[in-house]
Amino acid sequence: MTSLLTIPLELLISISSFVPTSDLASLRLTCKQIEKSLYEWFSGEFFTKKQFMLTPTSLQALIDISKHVSFSKKLTHIIIATDVYDEIPLRFRDSHAAMCYIKGYEDQKVLLSTGIDREMLTEAFQNLVNLDTVGMRDFNAPSRVRDGDHASWSSWGATTVHKNTGISLRSSSDPNYLSHVFSTIIHALGKANRTPSHFEVLLRQNGLPGTAFFLPDFLQSTAEPVLHNVKTLLLNVDLTFRYLHTHSNGVSVDAHAGRAMRRFLGYTPNLTHLRLNFQKHLVANNEAFMEWLGEPPPALRSQPVSFFEPAPIALPFLRHLDFGQLNVRPDILVAIVTKFAPTLEDMNLWRMGLQSRAPPPFGHKPNLWSDFFAKLSSIPQLELKHFKAGMLQQDYMFVNFKVQDEEARLLKTKEHTGKQMEKFLKELAKHVTVAWPAPVLQDDDDDSDEDEEMASFDDEDEDDEDDEDAEDDEE
Repeated sequence: MTSLLTIPLELLISISSFVPTSDLASLRLTCKQIEKSLYEWFSGEFFTKKQFMLTPTSLQALIDISKHVSFSKKLTHIIIATDVYDEIPLRFRDSHAAMCYIKGYEDQKVLLSTGIDREMLTEAFQNLVNLDTVGMRDFNAPSRVRDGDHASWSSWGATTVHKNTGISLRSSSDPNYLSHVFSTIIHALGKANRTPSHFEVLLRQNGLPGTAFFLPDFLQSTAEPVLHNVKTLLLNVDLTFRYLHTHSNGVSVDAHAGRAMRRFLGYTPNLTHLRLNFQKHLVANNEAFMEWLGEPPPALRSQPVSFFEPAPIALPFLRHLDFGQLNVRPDILVAIVTKFAPTLEDMNLWRMGLQSRAPPPFGHKPNLWSDFFAKLSSIPQLELKHFKAGMLQQDYMFVNFKVQDEEARLLKTKEHTGKQMEKFLKELAKHVTVAWPAPVLQDDDDDSDEDEEMASFDDEDEDDEDDEDAEDDEE
């Protein structure tokens, strides 16, 4: 009779792929032959990409894995999550749960305040010879299908905390903590002499603040080799001004949005892939940064570097450029594409809006995206191999794409890969549409008393102001 020991390895792996994690552990413990047969697949499945958090238990697990003869060579992608113990009052089911949670809270506090987290990360990074990607995120990926529809890949140790305390750790969006995690990772990599090619910051709650990109002089020599080797840089950023200092005449001292990030990008000359997702409501700050990104680099490298005004960057090897979650003037976006056109091969625009310089004249309905796509198709030296645009807006109005020969059908996303990109962009210029609001029709025969109408508007002024405030809060 056929048994698990006699079936082909491919079939055994296929069966194991559908088994919940707890049952898979039991299966591997049944006998040494099965454990040995599944070892390569198991280590690749569970130890190629792992998520940890800045707690003693989680980081110790990372160190232990980094010292394992086999697993340390498999681990190429590490994610550091922003999980934290809450400081708010909590209600626990029993004294043991309370003890576990409070001890974990205090352990994490000491870890962060003393710099032990960086020392532990450094030790782990030193042992991971094949480390290629390091990431940071504030969510758990919901792709753990083997353990049910609602299972996710949480940080190592987070599930144990919930089991022991009944409380789930919170993903922090505090700007100070985000800065701490980001800079700790960079400096630990530098101390460990590890230079991964890919660095991914995937944040859904908030973006990295400017303080995350500070490079103090005494740590600059440590961080520079790490940044110099980075090929892929994915960032979610928050360009809120953190300092409100002014000169004696009231003018802002530091009026350059994303100033620290501009300096930071100056240390990444070998980037081939840059993705920037912004906080969409920071329109003026995002636009100022994008305008700087589109400026040509200085002709003379020996020019003095200004602390408040970092020089524009060249990025001579940039092939892949992504923007998302921002509003910007079309001329700024055209300038950026033109600047990187000689090397650019791939471009993605997602949840972006184009802004007019000034409100259009009454009755005029410009199509900024149509003009943009037309200009894109005629930029010299631009030879894109892939382009995608989706969920677009123009002056806060929705933008869609018509489908040829299907008048009623509209698409929110368009994508093209391969040749004839110029033709595709010209077709986009023809088919992109702006969902202008329907005109308000007035009844010419309306003979209602004008004084009564004015009086009714006066009565509603106070309510209208309240409604506007509510909309501002939602944004």
